[in-house]
Amino acid sequence: MQALPVVVALDANGNGEISTEEIEKAEEALAKLDKNGDGKLSGDEVRPSRGSSQRERRPGDQAQGTEKSGDEVARILEFGSEEDIADLAREASSRQFMEALREMSSDDRRKVMSALPGEVRSRLGRLRGQFGGRRPGERSRSSGGRSGGGGERRGNRGPLAIDDLYEHTYGVRVISPDGSVKVEWPMPDSGPHPKMIHACDDGTVYVAGHGKIASYDKNGKRLAMIDIDKLSGEKALAAGMFVSDKHVFLAVGMGNSMRATEDIYRFNLDLTSAKKIIEQQYGCCGHIDLQVMNGELLIAENSRHRVNRFDLDGKPLGKWGKRDRTGIEGFAACCNPVNIDIGPDNVLYTAESGIGRIKKYTPEGEYLGVVGYVETTEFDRGSRLAAQTCYIPIEVNMDASRVYVMDVRANLIRVLAPRKK
Repeated sequence: MQALPVVVALDANGNGEISTEEIEKAEEALAKLDKNGDGKLSGDEVRPSRGSSQRERRPGDQAQGTEKSGDEVARILEFGSEEDIADLAREASSRQFMEALREMSSDDRRKVMSALPGEVRSRLGRLRGQFGGRRPGERSRSSGGRSGGGGERRGNRGPLAIDDLYEHTYGVRVISPDGSVKVEWPMPDSGPHPKMIHACDDGTVYVAGHGKIASYDKNGKRLAMIDIDKLSGEKALAAGMFVSDKHVFLAVGMGNSMRATEDIYRFNLDLTSAKKIIEQQYGCCGHIDLQVMNGELLIAENSRHRVNRFDLDGKPLGKWGKRDRTGIEGFAACCNPVNIDIGPDNVLYTAESGIGRIKKYTPEGEYLGVVGYVETTEFDRGSRLAAQTCYIPIEVNMDASRVYVMDVRANLIRVLAPRKK
């Protein structure tokens, strides 16, 4: 009986019993067995495969674990949500997961373990003495981590988020066209921790990050700063920003994954007169891009595969775009377009994560063609997680002869240019 796919699906923790919680999730568990999507479970779908065994089919069993790249494991432990880390603990080999934990400080390790589901935590606890303990005389690698207020969330940042666990040096760099660093402005621990930046023609620079937005003069002197947490009344995330000739528009994000939503606030250029003008746009993982074009605010609502148009007071004017996994005019992968930018002649450039595709449209959504690709999946060594979660900011220069694409996973700025004929 324990080899039957139905029993395996229902008994999520593999303890031989179907708990009350597992009964409540039975419909979701059984739906995963419906391979052909016809809404029914056929004999082939509920019958054990030849040679199957309980040990081979347990989702959390050590024998089923696979070796993942060390970079991927480290990235998930550092940046991932609680769900990402729980999936990693189930999928990766127990030895690899425990060895990665051993490299963390004791406080960080406790936070990771406390975020795991009970059955995963119990299994790892039993194995800790086998290969998860610290070597004699070995000290933990201190990260100077900040606790983040006992696991408070800041938008999509769970208690395991990078700002809550690890001490980092933040700053803004001014880079020359050849890639050399001309100057760097250190960012204090009090914020903002840069996630997005907007430079204006008069030299003013706006920086937004976790819980803060600030403005600076051309020499890096801070002019004003706003606490987004106080503004929104909860732990929040700066999820998108654009500065027009009269206003600063900021997306303030809450929630996780495709369930994440963002409210749009408008400020004066000196960051006064904050006003919420749009509620509940859906931007995956606390990211949603904004642009102002022809007196309209354009929002790349990536979880819904579309671009929404509003006036500058937040009144809806229209929307365009659709999900399309086979055609070229729509948006593919999980949540796209993930970033947008404006080129000359009011052409809107879009970037799609996962497939690394850059395209262009009119403001009304007429498809104008493909600009190029940055091959994010290839540069991420084919990692499914990395390809799906990678977001790629873009910037188009004055004559559209260059499109700069930030490859955040490879720590590179890639440059697209027309091919020579």
